[in-house]
Amino acid sequence: MQRIGLSILFSLVALLACQKQPAADQGAPEGAKKAAAPAAPKAAPSAANDAYTVRIVPGEAKAGAPAQSVIEVTPGPGYKVNLEFPVKLTFTPPEGVAAEKKSFGKGDAEITEKALRFNVPFTPAAAGTVSLSGTADFSVCNDNTCKLIRDEKLAWEVAVK
Repeated sequence: MQRIGLSILFSLVALLACQKQPAADQGAPEGAKKAAAPAAPKAAPSAANDAYTVRIVPGEAKAGAPAQSVIEVTPGPGYKVNLEFPVKLTFTPPEGVAAEKKSFGKGDAEITEKALRFNVPFTPAAAGTVSLSGTADFSVCNDNTCKLIRDEKLAWEVAVK
């Protein structure tokens, strides 16, 4: 139980630390960070630990038009996405955001040993900033153990034009 608490605490600290640096710059060589022009929308900060990283790309949105965010899980060094685990994403759209689908399973995901990716479609009703959220279930494994992640909390904002 204490490990779960520490894991959650570590994820929150990592999330807060990542907010100071745009996710598009993370992992790039120092020279590339300054020279790179943002070709795509910036990704939301990611939660991270030694076993996996969650990255959210909010996407672009216009009021009344379909939009999409991407949720991506990348295993840490020495880990692989567990292809046998029944992955799940539950999307919780707020008032003013329509979603044809709120529950996603393995058949809705792009999944390999190197990454797990969900495309989350939604339609915002009005311009402004919308706060989206959800939870994810997945598993990553190394040669010695598998980590089962249940109800990983996800939250991101999308600027709606």
